[in-house]
Amino acid sequence: MSAILGPIHHWLFRKIQFQDALTGEILRKAKEKGYDGEKLSRVDEMGILPQGELGNIIDSSNIHGWLQGKIALVEYRLAAGVKSMLEERKEAMEDICAIAFAFGREHGAGSLSLGEGFRFYEDTLVNGMPCDGVNMVLNEDGEELIWEETVDIHAPYWQELGMEGALFYEIRDALVKGLFEGSGLKYQALGNGTYKLVKE
Repeated sequence: MSAILGPIHHWLFRKIQFQDALTGEILRKAKEKGYDGEKLSRVDEMGILPQGELGNIIDSSNIHGWLQGKIALVEYRLAAGVKSMLEERKEAMEDICAIAFAFGREHGAGSLSLGEGFRFYEDTLVNGMPCDGVNMVLNEDGEELIWEETVDIHAPYWQELGMEGALFYEIRDALVKGLFEGSGLKYQALGNGTYKLVKE
């Protein structure tokens, strides 16, 4: 990545902010549902995402490293929040996925074409650094668009906290279904890191 702050860095930071906002919403709703607020507050021990205009908070001498560090931070924060909830209630994933779905629905983009839908997906969700090239389109024929995640960049953060990486994907699937509700597109996880958008 360039040593000069550019549009791609702002694009990536907005995605980082979106994931952190999801975590914040999960923690807020969890407290409302009676989960232990003190335990949930410990998520902040992982660190807190800096607020403000990117140009004022980023380390301009290490743009790539700073952004990579903030990706790791929001990945760990989400995993830590979910871990806290699951330690308290075995059925917590039901609550978490319901919150993620509602959050996605609140941030949906409205009616979308297939190409617009995939771009919206890419513009919204953290999938590593742009240079990681995680998502690769396999097929687009006007009725459906299929893509593959070429590398699992999320699970290692969860595994470091002693959790199954599959939990992240369960939450993300609920979030994405919410994002595409009312869009005219249906999102499907096909397995083995492959996903599909189809016209409804």
